[in-house]
Amino acid sequence: MSIVKRIIAAVTLSLAAAGFTVNETGLPVPIERAAIMAGLMILTPEMEGTVYQAYPDTGGVWTICTGHTKGVRRGDVATPGECAAYLQGDLGGAVDYVMRHFPEATIWQKIAMADFVYNVGATAFLKSTLYRLAKAGQWRAAADQFSRWVYVAGLDCRIPASNCRGIPIRRDLQRTLFLVGQ
Repeated sequence: MSIVKRIIAAVTLSLAAAGFTVNETGLPVPIERAAIMAGLMILTPEMEGTVYQAYPDTGGVWTICTGHTKGVRRGDVATPGECAAYLQGDLGGAVDYVMRHFPEATIWQKIAMADFVYNVGATAFLKSTLYRLAKAGQWRAAADQFSRWVYVAGLDCRIPASNCRGIPIRRDLQRTLFLVGQ
């Protein structure tokens, strides 16, 4: 089963367990947040991978676990439990940010944007054309912006030698999710 299908299944099951469907509007915020987190718990770990010892990512930022960067230093080591807690906290912050800024977005758009925020940071997202177009409700034009974010530290991640080939794949997945139901 493809990752998109697995994300859709996780979100659908999360909502069904709470007595809702994916097509419902006006979901209670805690229910919608839990469903978005369920989708992200499929998408984000698969795109990030999990490493228990701190390492500099492609952009040179010290990272540990599943993309956690706050306070990470060379030599840090984490346990699986610590990594799970970091992921929940970091993803939760990205979800809350997107839900606050885009209450009218679909659940799929929120998952795509939350993973994007998790990956590039809220500050970069806020300054992006993607953000501006989404705020204006220009959803298709906003979706096309994901493919512009394929550079890390000046490296074009579409080039195999740049050693960041997962970024264009991730952007394509984000765009695909963003357009589900459109």
